[in-house]
Amino acid sequence: DYMRNLNKREGGALYNEDTTPFGVGTTLDILNAPVPVNDYQYEFEQLGPGADGKINGTQAKGPMQDSKLPNSTLKRIWALGDIDKDGKLDIREFAIVKHLVKLKLDGHELPVEVPKIWLEGLEIDDCKR
Repeated sequence: DYMRNLNKREGGALYNEDTTPFGVGTTLDILNAPVPVNDYQYEFEQLGPGADGKINGTQAKGPMQDSKLPNSTLKRIWALGDIDKDGKLDIREFAIVKHLVKLKLDGHELPVEVPKIWLEGLEIDDCKR
């Protein structure tokens, strides 16, 4: 079973922790699954997005800091999650940020870039800006 899971892995050295007996494939499984945007919809709405459907950094700061992760980590998470680099988060970007926070709190390393499957459904225009 261990070897079968090992053979299914992709990414090699990026996911060395996955080859431990303490969680074969766990980080990879998370990175290869879509972000459950609906799980974060209520929290996003409570933050009061503007007319553009986005929240600003000040609005996002509280929920991010609630994680108790160091500011250096939160800065990396913001940089990864603000896909269109406009300094604001729409619901999809907010979901990515929250998902990255959860990933880190669960003991996984942050990816170097946001997995392509997480970007599905984002407007192409947003990614090109």
